[in-house]
Amino acid sequence: MLLPLQAHLPSLHPPICEISKDPSKCEPAQVWSLTLLYLSLLVFAIGEGCMRACVPILGEDQFGNDGPQESHLRSLLITAGGLPFYGMRKPNGSPLTRILQVFVTSSKKRHAAIFDVVELQEISTSDHVDGDGDNKSDSNNICTTRVDQGTGVMTQMLPIFISCVLIYLPFTLLMTLTIQVGSTMDTGIGMIKIPSASLIAIPTAFHMLMQPCYRQILTPLLRFTGHTNGIAPLQHIGVGSAFGAVAACIATLVEAKRLMVVEQKGLTLAAAGVPMSIFWLVMQFFLLSIMDIACIGGLVEFIKSEAPDPKAKHIAQAVQSLLVGIATWSGCAFVQFVNRVTRHGDNGRGWLDGTNFNRTHLDRFFFLLATLELVAFINYAFWARRYANKKGVSTIRLDSNNLGA
Repeated sequence: MLLPLQAHLPSLHPPICEISKDPSKCEPAQVWSLTLLYLSLLVFAIGEGCMRACVPILGEDQFGNDGPQESHLRSLLITAGGLPFYGMRKPNGSPLTRILQVFVTSSKKRHAAIFDVVELQEISTSDHVDGDGDNKSDSNNICTTRVDQGTGVMTQMLPIFISCVLIYLPFTLLMTLTIQVGSTMDTGIGMIKIPSASLIAIPTAFHMLMQPCYRQILTPLLRFTGHTNGIAPLQHIGVGSAFGAVAACIATLVEAKRLMVVEQKGLTLAAAGVPMSIFWLVMQFFLLSIMDIACIGGLVEFIKSEAPDPKAKHIAQAVQSLLVGIATWSGCAFVQFVNRVTRHGDNGRGWLDGTNFNRTHLDRFFFLLATLELVAFINYAFWARRYANKKGVSTIRLDSNNLGA
């Protein structure tokens, strides 16, 4: 409500100017106007974050984990019904408590390794039995073992999370810049003109179309791998990163073509009006949508399947959103870094300086993002393979211990 209110009232706008032609003559917005804008965005982010993290879990809680039909229905979009008909689970503890306990325990044990040896010797030479005959040492050992297992799993998952941030960084920049570049192109479809602010509908439509196609066509074709979802969650993320690298390469070629048209038509000083159809961007939008589905779905499934605490599965969507947010903020810093480095040449103008995309070197920046996505893919493949190998070794050890017991 605050955003359209600010867009409607002229008193909440900065002074009108031609920012695309001469930004130096534009006056900055008032402090209270910017405060209202940032407050609106902050409230919107909090609301969307709560809803995005909770709605999938609400749908999941409506089905059990036993039957294959219920497991299949749980993966579809649950929107029908109302609050009186939902099955609600009472909150029982916080998954963040166990996660923090894991890291605190790991830190303490790193600084007190000698005392651990002494403690193990004491446990091996004496038993502590309470008045009821219960062995307290066994219960303490079980609790310690669970925390130790959680520590190991969380430590192994951290490189995967950091690698996903590197994968998401080019994606967020590609999606944002592609939409902004599309506003300079011919957005007409016959007699219909697509508003610049509505270009986000193109990747959103692809995302909606790809979800059922991915579930109903691609997943059954990959069932021969033996995995319920066709391929493992870590493989989902890797496939998404590969599509992201291809999308960045295509974006580089399309942007090079667009800048060539700009130079041929003498539109360098113009901020828009490039005689090139918006449909040149369809392929990269399509590939970015596949990347979005594969990476997000793979990461959420990975957290749910590997989390040491069952309660931590309920924050899988929130963790994924957190990683995307970190990647987005890192992308802002990355743009500033690239601009600062590239200002040493080309008459002191950075690749992305200014608001006129016809004067930028966005093709070079897209090529840099393609390189970064490729490096991120190689880095992710290394850590994913290492995680899979460690998990296999841990499983073998656990099975041997059970057989010995």
